[in-house]
Amino acid sequence: MSLLIHATVTITGEEVARAACEARLRRLLSIQFLKDEVAEHHGADALCYDLKVEGGIPFPVFAQASQEFPALSFVAEWVNVAAGEKGLATIVNGRVTGQTTERIATGAGDDHPIYVEVGPDGKLTLALILLRTGRAEWRGYALTATRDALLHVLRLPESGAVELYATEGAAEWEYAWRGDISSGSFDLEQLEPPVAIEDADYQELEQIARRFVSDWIWFASERSDVTAVESERYARYGYTVSKANVNSTRLHRMRADGGAGQSLIHNALGQDDLWVRDLVFATWVAKD
Repeated sequence: MSLLIHATVTITGEEVARAACEARLRRLLSIQFLKDEVAEHHGADALCYDLKVEGGIPFPVFAQASQEFPALSFVAEWVNVAAGEKGLATIVNGRVTGQTTERIATGAGDDHPIYVEVGPDGKLTLALILLRTGRAEWRGYALTATRDALLHVLRLPESGAVELYATEGAAEWEYAWRGDISSGSFDLEQLEPPVAIEDADYQELEQIARRFVSDWIWFASERSDVTAVESERYARYGYTVSKANVNSTRLHRMRADGGAGQSLIHNALGQDDLWVRDLVFATWVAKD
């Protein structure tokens, strides 16, 4: 079976040429991508195409457009999680002028960037694991003490505009926040009807979420032999037990690094991921 690849192609250059290139690509892509999804997220200074394709990046289509519009620069960035590889290529005048590839972690848990914050009372404020799937695209899984969701984040090129989509109990995007990351102002929309998540994307996120939970979280609804031990340790710390809680072994390490009466934080996010955490706090977490 072919491997599913997430790719982002960003096109920059003079505005009139970009507009003509956009029209040309619409025709070229409609011919090739009869079954694959191509999402357009164009900004004021660039065209941006998010693609989910099987078997390889569609260089011929974009190389053809690049040859027809030699003054424009095409940058393709892709992530193949199953193969454990990501790469970047620049196309100018129909030719690849630069290309790099590198290995990425393919496991879950601490192999992916994570952030966990626990309040002074032991209540889970946010547990977040992220997977970067393109130059301006992230997917992930988030929990608080009372709820969880799969997430999809898009950052529009050359601007501060962002979009965050979240589930609520089903394999579909139920809510969307759109706004400007610099101003911190976001509009919430409940999608009607909700948008189904592609099966390959859903399975990938579910696997990451399950491993993350296995490593970090216990639930009050679990069997008694698990909750009895964890509840006793929480009582010893003077913490409140909620629906979702951080494993006491993880808490012990976080307490060793934190101060008394303060929030406990485990942060393994890269610099490029920190704004996503802030966005999740400002939107999905704040929804409560």
